[in-house]
Amino acid sequence: MAYYVKEPTLTVYTATAIKVLHFDLPKGWDICFHPHWHERMELIRVHQGEMIIELGSNTVTLHAGEIILLPPRVPHKGNFRDCELIYDVLMFDVRSFYNDSKICKAHLPAIYDGRVQFETIIQKSETIRCFDAIYENAEKDSLEVVGMIYCLLAHLLEHHVVDYKNEPKQDIVREIALYIEANFAQELSIASLCTKFGYSEAHLSRKFKEVTGLAPMKYLEIYRLEIALKMLENREYNVSEIARHCGFNDSNYFTRRFKAHYGLLPSQVRKQYRS
Repeated sequence: MAYYVKEPTLTVYTATAIKVLHFDLPKGWDICFHPHWHERMELIRVHQGEMIIELGSNTVTLHAGEIILLPPRVPHKGNFRDCELIYDVLMFDVRSFYNDSKICKAHLPAIYDGRVQFETIIQKSETIRCFDAIYENAEKDSLEVVGMIYCLLAHLLEHHVVDYKNEPKQDIVREIALYIEANFAQELSIASLCTKFGYSEAHLSRKFKEVTGLAPMKYLEIYRLEIALKMLENREYNVSEIARHCGFNDSNYFTRRFKAHYGLLPSQVRKQYRS
């Protein structure tokens, strides 16, 4: 089973609060992106090849000419078959487009918190043209591009909604994951999580593993290691300081867990960043 941790990398958006990327992956690769989740909405449009995506508990195949919609805070992983894969990515945080209008207050928070369930694969030509218009104009820091995002959201809400719940759903696993990520440098234990959220150890561990593929404490360890990996890019901190910052009181233990997870010592990773 794949495990899913929140992507720790900060996404840098343009002045219009969007980001676009283009990928041309050669034959012989097999991974588009590793298991992760994030707060932003992401749309992927394949131009050539096929992408196989694990989205939550489902696996879907995205063909050339189609778009897949990855909702906020839903785990996903991407692979592709033994052929060249060319695709574009559009990403934005729905919260960046909140405003005081009644229509935005009615719909955008519902998109962000998961009350709106969209079609996973988008084939409608009008929506695809809207995606393409945003992608082609992404470098323009103008209100026109912001308007295009609202146009895309309108198309999604009008043509691609599968389910729409009026009341926010309780998602205890996301709450626990967010709490772990906000307090990763602190002393956390399964007992303290159970006290915080009011669940038995067996129930909390079972529900958490059903969604993430990991026990809560393993999730914590991997998230700490993800943060440590990013910190190794910064020469300001030595390995011991990084270990302490990431909640490892013993730097030798940190080094062993890092090597077990990434296959390299922290010092070896740092040398790669410097080369």
